[in-house]
Amino acid sequence: MKILLLTNMYPNSRSIFGIFVKQQAEALKEKGVDVVIIARSRNKALSYMYFILKSTIYVLFSSYDLVHAHYGFHSALVPVLLKRKKLIVTFHGSDALIEPFRNKLYGVLQRLVVRRSDYIIAVSNDIKNALVERLGAVPEKITVISCGVNTDLFTRHNAEGLRKSLGIPPEGKIVLFVGKIDFMKGLDLLYECARSLNDVYFLFVGEGSLRTDLENCIFPGPVPNDEMPMWMSLADVFVLPSRSEGTPVVILEALSCGTPVISSAVGGCPDLIRDGQTGYLVPLGDVDTLRDRILDLVGSDSKRLEMGKQGRRDVVSGYDNAIVSRKIRSIYEMASGNRSTIRDGVSSAS
Repeated sequence: MKILLLTNMYPNSRSIFGIFVKQQAEALKEKGVDVVIIARSRNKALSYMYFILKSTIYVLFSSYDLVHAHYGFHSALVPVLLKRKKLIVTFHGSDALIEPFRNKLYGVLQRLVVRRSDYIIAVSNDIKNALVERLGAVPEKITVISCGVNTDLFTRHNAEGLRKSLGIPPEGKIVLFVGKIDFMKGLDLLYECARSLNDVYFLFVGEGSLRTDLENCIFPGPVPNDEMPMWMSLADVFVLPSRSEGTPVVILEALSCGTPVISSAVGGCPDLIRDGQTGYLVPLGDVDTLRDRILDLVGSDSKRLEMGKQGRRDVVSGYDNAIVSRKIRSIYEMASGNRSTIRDGVSSAS
């Protein structure tokens, strides 16, 4: 089976954006799927034009069995307009929740992609609901499959060397954030927590301009994905107070490293976190509850340890890349003519 994979988000030497697409493709290759990747990995207008041109050439003139586009409509529009084979589109978040409502043209194009896709993968139930209720998708052709994580890479490490290099004392408690340093990720809320919890260290891994000069806030900048398990292991708590999300892979990465997670109850986050068992879900914008939950976890070693163990078990059993790739391969087999039915990532012969 040969899959033409089109994606407008893919990592390069300077960015890990879209690393989950790369990891998914690699896991599929390990399952024996021949994946040809056409990717846009640079955030420039010229690179997008090149991506469209290359996608057009491959859709029209290369040999393949199916097209799988990550992110509609930016990656899916070419195979929609020049349709030669069945099309599977994965919606990751903003493509279903934000992009269709930027202007009328975006809305028209996204509805066209939804209508002409043969199968749709939504990475969360929230995205599936948005596709059905706001974009008119047929529920029966949507399968919910979260992005996966490499649980062999994302496992607990000894991070004492990293702690020393950051100048954090052995007894210091650490709260970690990974992502874009901006308003939509709720950084202002986290800074309010840091201001009142001045004996806790807050680490912000990523790029962005919304920074603070609080002494207990540290900004190491972006970190390569293969080094991220060390940072996840260093943290006592991982916090993601976002105002909008798809299905954040960073939550799975933290849980896979045995680090409990506190997150806003938005997007696909409630699908990943079992409130009170592997972390906490907090109401959107509720800084008081966010602060209380951080205090609760940094104040109890036994609770953090138990939540971390349960989080690791959940990810290994449900979100490992090998498990996710099997679910996606089942969609490929069904699309290519193998008679099966799939419900939320579980396939069975019919």
